[in-house]
Amino acid sequence: MIAKLTLLHIVLAILACGSLYLAWREVQRRYISQWRLLAPPALGLGAALGLALIQIVLARQPGWTFLLALAAGLLAGGLRGALMRVEHDFYRPMVAVSRRARFVLLWVAVTVAAAVAVEIVGARAAPELMVVRHVAALLAMVGAAAMQGRAIVLAIQLNRHYADIHRSGGASPAPPPPPPPRPPSSREPPPW
Repeated sequence: MIAKLTLLHIVLAILACGSLYLAWREVQRRYISQWRLLAPPALGLGAALGLALIQIVLARQPGWTFLLALAAGLLAGGLRGALMRVEHDFYRPMVAVSRRARFVLLWVAVTVAAAVAVEIVGARAAPELMVVRHVAALLAMVGAAAMQGRAIVLAIQLNRHYADIHRSGGASPAPPPPPPPRPPSSREPPPW
């Protein structure tokens, strides 16, 4: 039982670190792609579901609290994603949010990673802190579900835009070509 619990903790740590890394990469980028949009929340939600599994099975916590946290997070993230604006240039879509708002995603990923750390340390060093571990797992579930809800709504917005482009028969008109270079005049001094 201890070896399986340690293996589960290692898997949770890998999922949380992956979510944190990919969220950091998304915060740094201006353009978004669907896989980069959906990958951090999927890893974070996997870690949160693993924490919920530990709390439900081993700590005998009620499962409805995690379902409620999942629903609340999905609703909050869905509302946040619906309020975000997605702009499109000639190449790729961009999420139009302030720099401060971009870091909210990163802090949610940090919260999930911190909850995994609390679970690992609590299981090893202080098993009597079951309440703290339960609250950390609930916070991880709300945060990861909010990231997932946001990503799903933004992915739907991107798909609607691409469907509109496909229906209209192509991309928006190309910009006019730049003017041809001017021939050098005799009044200009030579470049050397």
